Amino acid sequence: MRVARYFLLWFVFIWMFTGAIVGLEYIEGYKIATTEYFGLRNMGLVLVIIPIFLSSILYPVIVLPLSWLIGMIRWVRASLILYALLYAVMWAGAGAFLFYESYEVRFIQEYELYVSTAIILFGVVGLVYAWIEWRLLFRPVTTV
Repeated sequence: MRVARYFLLWFVFIWMFTGAIVGLEYIEGYKIATTEYFGLRNMGLVLVIIPIFLSSILYPVIVLPLSWLIGMIRWVRASLILYALLYAVMWAGAGAFLFYESYEVRFIQEYELYVSTAIILFGVVGLVYAWIEWRLLFRPVTTV
């Protein structure tokens, strides 16, 4: 039964990670008005497909082992606040990393792109993902 929950979390992660990347591109990437940059305007649906493939690889390689390790620490899994804070910080760090990987320094300066948008967006998505994971993995399932 626990394996099925992790499999369900895989799809939740794919959906949320893709949504965060597309959201970041919609908020910050739309400011870039040059043909040098291939963003949501130029790539369209391909920009949605790439994060889906990326997240489907990231989950079993990085997120699943990390989730399993965090779940092994009793005092972390007992507190939703600590659990959510840990995930929010990790997702915010990933958002900052992806921001600097996605946008060149010249674009950041010229079009006034803000890394804080990525940190806030990914941090909030991390909070929501932590809540969903905590509810699925650590709350007892009631059957009627």
